[in-house]
Amino acid sequence: MNKPKIIFLVFFGLFLLIFSFAHARSLGKWFSFDRQNSLSEWEEKVFKGRVLYKVESKRAESYLSAYSKNASSGIVYRINFHPKAQPLMSWKWKVEKFPEKQKAAQDKGGWIEKDDYAARVYVIFPSLFFAMTKSLEYVWDKNLPEGRIITSPYFGNIKIIVSESGANNLGKWVEENRNIYEDYKKAFGREPGKVGAIAIMTDTDDTVSTAEANYDEIKVGYKNGEK
Repeated sequence: MNKPKIIFLVFFGLFLLIFSFAHARSLGKWFSFDRQNSLSEWEEKVFKGRVLYKVESKRAESYLSAYSKNASSGIVYRINFHPKAQPLMSWKWKVEKFPEKQKAAQDKGGWIEKDDYAARVYVIFPSLFFAMTKSLEYVWDKNLPEGRIITSPYFGNIKIIVSESGANNLGKWVEENRNIYEDYKKAFGREPGKVGAIAIMTDTDDTVSTAEANYDEIKVGYKNGEK
């Protein structure tokens, strides 16, 4: 069982519910990563080695870059809104290098792929009972087909949605637009509760390899017609 990645979800689920609703930022947020201190609003959680997250500025564009070498850490932004009223989320991402994913050793459930992705965007739904905390995890995977929804091999309350697939767009910016309210219902078969946080992670601890990705223009907590 991949304990660090389960802790990522469970720890923040409990933490967010107890502490963050009183201090969470208002709904409707846009991140352009256009300032060197843009990450001051985010909280870092290191699990197994530290992924290098930093704001890059090149040729009049700025963005968040992530470089992982045998590491697993993420950054989290606390927010409080209900996706039924504000269901939309969008972002841009660019994968520069995929982790060297192979088949993991046989576990109780059979052969499973190692749980590393070059780019992940989480939406976390906290619960007082931390084991009931749920998460949508949007990933860009080299092999899994786009649109596929799978349950994390390590924790049943994480639903992995393949939002982008393949290497055809390697090194190119790709824009994603998601309705997290509809995605949650499709993934879990029920209505969602409030969103307590979003998170970003590029990780390679399972594959003991390297991966690189960039993120930009993350927009969360909006409805149709809003800019």
